Amino acid sequence: MKLKYPKFVSYLISHGDQISTAERRERRIRMLENHINVNEPDIGEIYSYVEMRLRSGLKKKSVRLEISDLSHWCKYIGKPISKDDLPVLKKEPDPDPFIPEPEDIQRMREFCISRKDKYTWARNLCMMDMLIATGMRAGELIHANLEDYKNSTLYIRSEKGEKDRTVPLPGKLTSEVDEYIEKYRYHSDSRALFTTRTGRYNYNKLRQLIKYIGVHSGVPDIHPHSFRHYYATTLVRLGVDIRRVQILVGHARIETTTRYTHLTQKEVGEAVKESVEALFRLNRQMTDFEWEQLGADPNVVEALGFEPRSKGLFHVSSFQSFIINSDDL
Repeated sequence: MKLKYPKFVSYLISHGDQISTAERRERRIRMLENHINVNEPDIGEIYSYVEMRLRSGLKKKSVRLEISDLSHWCKYIGKPISKDDLPVLKKEPDPDPFIPEPEDIQRMREFCISRKDKYTWARNLCMMDMLIATGMRAGELIHANLEDYKNSTLYIRSEKGEKDRTVPLPGKLTSEVDEYIEKYRYHSDSRALFTTRTGRYNYNKLRQLIKYIGVHSGVPDIHPHSFRHYYATTLVRLGVDIRRVQILVGHARIETTTRYTHLTQKEVGEAVKESVEALFRLNRQMTDFEWEQLGADPNVVEALGFEPRSKGLFHVSSFQSFIINSDDL
């Protein structure tokens, strides 16, 4: 989609935004233009707009994003607005995300396979399977290039400023991707892995596609990001080490992974309890190699409430408290 304010996007990128984030901000500014004068922002007008959006049923989180985008825009045009003058919308706890069950995934795949338009649905199934098998974000999928796919792996460029990563693809998916590229990929974009007749597949199309598949498969709450939850949660349930899950999903911090996979504190505790007990019995400083061999991550341990004296030694009181109360976690 052609940008109306490409210089604004460049400004955002130069100030730390990822490309996809900057483009989304630009789109929201274009939408805001239909309601308020973004070039001569008026506080009263902004408050009226926020009230209108909330009454229409828009979530506070979405309205906060629009206010944030407007604030960035005002800085860009040289007319910054003080945060104290902008509406304050109290954050609400996010509801538990929808995580599809294996049966849901199977029904959605069967729906795709049953479609007659092979060109379109071979691609659609391939994209959905890629989300399921890699846990990649929707933005990472649509920005994937042909050169990123090689030797049964996919190189994923993070869209959130985190580390890029390479993930292995199952043999069945590799065959599916190979067939798609050879027989069904449109050559409208020389670089893009997933294309339409007119160019690279985009996020809005992907979101609408997954919703369409879900509604027709009895999974109406599905969203592209739901597959990421499914992927990470499945890995944890299968007993994959939390550090490996962190690497595969591309999180910079282990705490993000534990929240993301919806682990309870008890589940995390069980995963590291044995290692922590071994660490506690040691009365000397551990080397990095020994620490790694035991599989205990200091960030996880601290997240559980332990008080590290040093890398590998913890206060008796905090450890005993954990053992005593572990059944209540």
